[in-house]
Amino acid sequence: MLNLKKLLVLSSLLSTTLFTSISHASEQTLATISNDDSKNTYQLIVDSTADNRAIKIFYKDVYLNGKKTSREALDFHVLIHSGMILEQRDKYIVMRLKSDNFDEQQGGIITVDTLYNGANGTRKAYDMSLAKDKFGWTLMNQGKIVKQIFIQTNKVMLLGSVGIKNLVMK
Repeated sequence: MLNLKKLLVLSSLLSTTLFTSISHASEQTLATISNDDSKNTYQLIVDSTADNRAIKIFYKDVYLNGKKTSREALDFHVLIHSGMILEQRDKYIVMRLKSDNFDEQQGGIITVDTLYNGANGTRKAYDMSLAKDKFGWTLMNQGKIVKQIFIQTNKVMLLGSVGIKNLVMK
């Protein structure tokens, strides 16, 4: 009787552990985004279906000094319409992702639209691709896998930070 109880407890524990690891296995970090203006970093996370065939949702996890402070759900359906906003300050959309051909099962070309100068409204765009391989989803720029994006801030004398000068993708 005692062995049966141990066996039931052990099998229940293993089932819970296995289910928990499977349910979280669909989340994958696409890239870590940092900048030269603050200590905040972001992780762009993709959550796909259990069979990894399609994207369910994106998340932006915010970290301050290495500690996770928040998670924001990002709806990928807006990629083709208005764009998926990654950063907004007041009325200014500082960085957003857009696409003309995004598909939740195949990925597509993603344009990172950035505010270069908020004082005069100029913007800059960087093209990347989001594709699925045998290991999951991958961001690529000019044929190279991107795991880190470093934002170089555009600073103007007297005004300070006015936008994003450049994105360095590694």
